[in-house]
Amino acid sequence: MKILPWMIEISDCGADSREFRESIFSLGNGYMGTRGFRPEEPGAHSAWRSTFISGFFEYIRPGITDMVNQPDFSAAEIRIAGRPVTELPLSDFRQRLYMDCGLAEWEYTAQAEGAAVRIKVEKFLSMSERHTAAMRFTLTPVNSAVDCSVAVGLDGAVRNLPIADNQLQENTEFARIWGEVRTEPLEGGGMLRARTHVSGRATAMCFSAQGRGHERSSRELDGEYVGSRFEARLEPGRRLTVEKLVSVACFRDGPEPERLACEALKRAAARGFEGLLEDTQLAWSELWQDMDIELTGSAEWQGALRYNIFQLIQSTPEGDGRASIGARGLTHGRYKGCYFWDTEIFMLPMFSCMRPAAARSLLEYRYHTLDDAVKSAAGFSAKGARYSWMSADTGFEQCETWDTGCCEIHITADIAYAIGSYFEQTGDEAFLRDCGCEILIQTARYWTDRFNYCPAEDRYHLLFVKGPDEYCGVTSDDFYSVRMAAHNLRLAARAVGFLQERFPEKLAELGLKLGLGADEPGKWLELAGKTCERFDEERGLWLQDATFEYLEPLDIAAHKTGNLPLYRSISFDRLQRYKVLKQPAVLMYMALRPGEFSQDELRAAWDYYEPRTLHDSTLSYGIHALLAARLGLGDAAVSYFEKSLFLDLRDVMSSTGREGIHAASLGATWQAVVFGFCGLTLRDGVPACEPRLPPHIGSVRFHVRARGRRYRIELSHFGSVITEICEL
Repeated sequence: MKILPWMIEISDCGADSREFRESIFSLGNGYMGTRGFRPEEPGAHSAWRSTFISGFFEYIRPGITDMVNQPDFSAAEIRIAGRPVTELPLSDFRQRLYMDCGLAEWEYTAQAEGAAVRIKVEKFLSMSERHTAAMRFTLTPVNSAVDCSVAVGLDGAVRNLPIADNQLQENTEFARIWGEVRTEPLEGGGMLRARTHVSGRATAMCFSAQGRGHERSSRELDGEYVGSRFEARLEPGRRLTVEKLVSVACFRDGPEPERLACEALKRAAARGFEGLLEDTQLAWSELWQDMDIELTGSAEWQGALRYNIFQLIQSTPEGDGRASIGARGLTHGRYKGCYFWDTEIFMLPMFSCMRPAAARSLLEYRYHTLDDAVKSAAGFSAKGARYSWMSADTGFEQCETWDTGCCEIHITADIAYAIGSYFEQTGDEAFLRDCGCEILIQTARYWTDRFNYCPAEDRYHLLFVKGPDEYCGVTSDDFYSVRMAAHNLRLAARAVGFLQERFPEKLAELGLKLGLGADEPGKWLELAGKTCERFDEERGLWLQDATFEYLEPLDIAAHKTGNLPLYRSISFDRLQRYKVLKQPAVLMYMALRPGEFSQDELRAAWDYYEPRTLHDSTLSYGIHALLAARLGLGDAAVSYFEKSLFLDLRDVMSSTGREGIHAASLGATWQAVVFGFCGLTLRDGVPACEPRLPPHIGSVRFHVRARGRRYRIELSHFGSVITEICEL
């Protein structure tokens, strides 16, 4: 693989690398996404050519949904001398991804009956017209005349391949999500209408196709497929070009997705392929003005960092407050496409700092599922709002692993933390007033019911919980969960004070709606001040939970092979009795709230927990890089950062192909650069930096937004310059 500052290139087209390439070259525009398959290469089965619409889920069994594999709008076939190119020998293969404009490109030479044909395929999802995608196929004979054809269309013969929560379980059972698929030809193209079997959720797609250099064209209609074919006998140097424009709409867009799709296709046709590409290049240029981080030093680091940012942007449904970013974005159906703490803790900080409108949309999703969180809490015989570990288009639990779904409750406090951090960064009073305060109040009420009071100790214990470590099993007084819950309680008390001071009428409204008692904030603060945490005075060490010190030591080097997760060779039941961590837990909290700890406490925690951490989660490397940078551990910071930075591009965990892009790791990489190497903090609402750049980086330049102002930040080994930018 070649990684350049604005481009990724792979020259391998073998079957062994196919899944990996499809993940790496995934395309998206926030509304929809497709894996990076070659449009003209058929899938091995009906779920292979995955295409997704953000927030489009359907039930696969009672109460459990899956992100729906949409009809394939990339459907295409290329024939040379009557044979599909996938049956022909290929040479000089190049697959490229241009991150400045979101264009994927495939180039190769196919040979049939002595004729060599150079083929170029281009594809992008528009960032300016987010219901639109475009493809272009160009065939050029090199040495002799040959018959060529290109067919393009829409294919509704797709299935889902639901993936179990159990990471060791093979996925072999397909699910038919679509109950009704109708296709029809249109002038210059075709339309596909589909409805899901259970809920009747609709998708509509239209396409138009134009050819140049062809001698014949025809329409094709075959069951759930509709398409157009262009044919010609080409002499050397003469080209056959086919341009395909696609529009997509669904039930989430309104009651008439067919009309919306047709209108979007008309707009696309008016611009054509080149016009749409020009528009999306401009849209990407504007996004990069907000989101880019310029590095000097290593071209590979620069390109890989942009790739991390690029993939996060592609999966973000900015402007859609009823969807979020799944653990694999729009690149794969792993974890049923669900939303986790990954979004608020790992991804949201980048958007809060650089593109607050996108961050607000992600938090609005949590507000729109607040009623479901309240019902979920009631289902656990608790008050307030309890957010689910895995959620989809509703806020109801999608996790089918009982200990995780029932006990990994820190996500409720993680969401509150994200609201507090977003408000601190942006000063968005309207969001806090209209959405955030209600979430904070209801989640605080949950914690008052979830802690257990011990009169003998005058302390509150958090029993039967699972922390971020996850290998610890179900434990008690997990440090991360307790601290985050206490922070949630304090944020809620401050939120009530904020409303009382700034928006008393809103406080009165919420008081009536929620039955908010005047004494509740005081009770929250009392609870927050009496939680049970364990600190070893002799070692200066914050202990992970009530049971970690009783666990059995493990010789990690004797059991772990490379970066492969240990759960592949040791059962979860046995792992939870070893003194090892899957990913940071105490260190995770310290990364989020460093101001609560002395440097000695940070270092003691690092020295104790880092050697015992297996990094069996992709969330681990970036956070360790961030903390190592803060502690001045330069070699460790670089080592962990490179694993996080190249986690997908170099398939560090050997899972990118079969699981898709690891979205939380993308966000952790960004945090390692900005909060770790650049030392970005907010002081009295103004950005400040304490750079700790590694030798690989000569300088860094990027922009952040804080409290409605925009700043340019320039750093080197000699210091930093922060300049406020006046925007017109």
